[in-house]
Amino acid sequence: MSTLAQLIDRTYREYLRPVEEQEPLSQLASGIDNSASTTTITYVDNLWTPEEEDLIGSGSILEIGQELMMVEDINTVTRTITVERARLGSTIDSHSTNADIILKPRYPRMNVANAIGDQIIGLYPALYAVKTTTLTTTSTQYAEAPADTKRILKARINNSTSSTTTYADISLELLTDFTPSSTNVAVQFPTGPTSGKSVYVVYAAQFTRPTSEANDLNTVSGLDEFHEQIVMVGAVAQMLSELDVDTTTQNFITESLETRGVPLGSGERIRNALLRYYGVLLDRARREQRTRFPAGVDLYGISFTG
Repeated sequence: MSTLAQLIDRTYREYLRPVEEQEPLSQLASGIDNSASTTTITYVDNLWTPEEEDLIGSGSILEIGQELMMVEDINTVTRTITVERARLGSTIDSHSTNADIILKPRYPRMNVANAIGDQIIGLYPALYAVKTTTLTTTSTQYAEAPADTKRILKARINNSTSSTTTYADISLELLTDFTPSSTNVAVQFPTGPTSGKSVYVVYAAQFTRPTSEANDLNTVSGLDEFHEQIVMVGAVAQMLSELDVDTTTQNFITESLETRGVPLGSGERIRNALLRYYGVLLDRARREQRTRFPAGVDLYGISFTG
């Protein structure tokens, strides 16, 4: 499963940044910390051409990671640039040696990350994250459930004894706004189960917005691999709705969509084609979920076939 950083890079690679149309790029010759008083950066020689260096005037925007910086002065002899940190709503951060410095980014990384985050949390309720938990039957007939539980997809109770191994489907009623539970969510057991038995539960939850590029999107957000293309397409459509798209990017996205079997109709706008592709992917993902539930899932080595 991808991290947020990997999905951002993949979005650039597949939709936003043709290889032959990279923005002027250099690298940090030495790392910088996240102190606002650190306002001088040194860049590697010979990556920017002299013509590109001439474009770096006062007021130019540089991007390192998700941080945007405004140029105040440049010395091309010492290869140092004086900058104002954390511009245009970005957050100051530390950056390591050899981190890329992008001049006048067309699609800032911060914007791509935010669009991906918006798309991830926007998948619910059309799609849902699949999570698992183990509950224990109690004499009170209910047990506290995880706070993010939205729907019970599958549940099996362990009725095993010392001589036999037995698991059985069990119906659970989900209780929301349930104040006796510290999570405000609980499940109601049917009458009959003996206290102390384990119940293995598969449940639906909302997706969670990642907070760091290092976040694994399955572990942190609940995404599966088949969600990734949906998120990327939605993020690109969201970004392009707010921007004028240059011809090179339009052609690149057109070619990318055509290789996926989504040719653009005559006069069709790029964003409309992306939304059409998004709809196709979303329907496909819904069908995928319907085949998984209530058909079954492998939980703790137990194969459900309901």
